[in-house]
Amino acid sequence: MSLGPDSIGKVRTALGITTRISFPEPVLEIVCGDLYDPGSGKGTFVAQPSGTKDDPGSDVFVKPVAGKGLSNMFVTTGKGKKHTYNFDLEVVPVAQAHRIVTVVDVRPLATPPDASSASSGSPANGAEDPAVVLERMKAEAEQQTRLKAAEILRNAQQQADRRVAEAEARAGDTEREANVRASQVVEKRFMQALMLGLREVRISKPSVTQKKLTVKLDPPTVLLFDDKAYLRYTIQNTGDVDLVFAGVSLETGPPKETKPITFELNPSKAENKLASGEVLTGIIVFDPKQVGKERLTFVMRAEDQTEIARIVIQ
Repeated sequence: MSLGPDSIGKVRTALGITTRISFPEPVLEIVCGDLYDPGSGKGTFVAQPSGTKDDPGSDVFVKPVAGKGLSNMFVTTGKGKKHTYNFDLEVVPVAQAHRIVTVVDVRPLATPPDASSASSGSPANGAEDPAVVLERMKAEAEQQTRLKAAEILRNAQQQADRRVAEAEARAGDTEREANVRASQVVEKRFMQALMLGLREVRISKPSVTQKKLTVKLDPPTVLLFDDKAYLRYTIQNTGDVDLVFAGVSLETGPPKETKPITFELNPSKAENKLASGEVLTGIIVFDPKQVGKERLTFVMRAEDQTEIARIVIQ
């Protein structure tokens, strides 16, 4: 960013992004029109210099604390003669925000001595001192190099911002397409299940009530859908203290020779702990081929694996 004494540089910032503004000289003072005040919670921008008061750095870090906002900022630098740079600050989306801004000073170069200063050693015939010409050429070359470097950085940042925006747009399109495809697959499977017919297995005694808890299979049926079986259960702590249990399982076979079957468990909370009066709901999904015509039982066990509740499903 090339700035003169009367020009204003526009710095684009974003919520969650810190922008570094780098100056050619140490930073002496920062004045921001809408500076954030931690005490009152008012203001939009936080502006912080690098280095310390005794050893100032040449960077200023700017970060907004709100998703929208406009303000201005003045930064004074110098190692003797002070320079003040002018900025407009704007809060924009993340993809458009500046990460690094390098400030290049484009103030006019000092005019070389003219023929009237012959007494100080300048040529009396009006020709420029070769040393002055050399210094001016070096300064001009350095300035051109800085301008070129700033332009390269600016173009690179713009390309990076554009690529990030394009990538975010592509990701959004991909996510929308995936959602549409998933919805279509679910709808197709549901229609196929309706064509085949929903099947149910009724549970004669779907609940168990004890002194400290109630276990219920609700609805009192096992739904068979698309070669899968679905069972919904609820567990309520009716006691006065917390209820901790090891988990639930499905077991098949005769009463004294039961064996567990594999299933997918989807509880409403991950922790097997219920406060007084709290209710936990879960869905069990399993392959009915594991059961066949054998006896199927829902079992809830304590932490020491002792049985708390048992409901015969079929």
